[in-house]
Amino acid sequence: MYEELYVPLPDKAAYLDRIGLAGAAVEPTAAWLDKLVHAQLTHIPFDDMDVWGRGDCPSLATEDLYNKIITRRRGGYCFELNSLFCSFLRALGYDAYIVLITLVGGRDFIPPPAHCGIVCTIDGEKYFCDVGYGGPVPDGAVKFDGNVAHGYRIGVDETWTYLELVEAEKPGRVMLFHDIPALPVDLIPANFHVSCRPGSVFRATLNLNLRLDDGSVSITNRSFKLRTAQERCEREIASLDELRELLPKYFGIPADDPPYREFDAAI
Repeated sequence: MYEELYVPLPDKAAYLDRIGLAGAAVEPTAAWLDKLVHAQLTHIPFDDMDVWGRGDCPSLATEDLYNKIITRRRGGYCFELNSLFCSFLRALGYDAYIVLITLVGGRDFIPPPAHCGIVCTIDGEKYFCDVGYGGPVPDGAVKFDGNVAHGYRIGVDETWTYLELVEAEKPGRVMLFHDIPALPVDLIPANFHVSCRPGSVFRATLNLNLRLDDGSVSITNRSFKLRTAQERCEREIASLDELRELLPKYFGIPADDPPYREFDAAI
């Protein structure tokens, strides 16, 4: 029943092609980890359409994730994207593992774990990366040395390891975690909780976003936003047909793949 969670990545070459690095001779170094994180964030979107559109609890089986994200060229949300990226890193020779994360940005209480990230050990040093947050994240790996990288730093207090946003108008801790490797089965309760509980934001909110080399593009319910060095656009999505046009144009998602709710009734 759970064996499918532990299957290795089917094809690392196809994954490299999916993130725009076809044929790259990747070595398990810190420099390459930065490049891989950036390539993932600029080629594979955050995409909650399976939960929003059909109410699914997404499968975390390696082959299901590979088929959805690599073969069918969809996106995914945190547990999907970081699970598959961690398998990819391992296939490339990285010492990588998943950690469960509690999101605390803007909160004055500790909620249940509802996210995950990745820790890599390279030449005896640890690095944190995240390709599945669905919002601002470091555009590369952040070393566990207290120094700022990509606008963030990793710190440790008496209870938590934390990711802290530094270079922003409102700096502060955004993620808390214990630096303990999570097994694939450890993600199942949190994955079910965020996708299936009453009031789940992923059931209620259509959310897609993709980092661009010079900006970002996103959809939140009916709101479409594009921010680049040359163009700034914000408009309301008028119809389901328009949504189907936006997905392949801006997110690389085949218009006939994701499940759709009736747009007017849903949002």
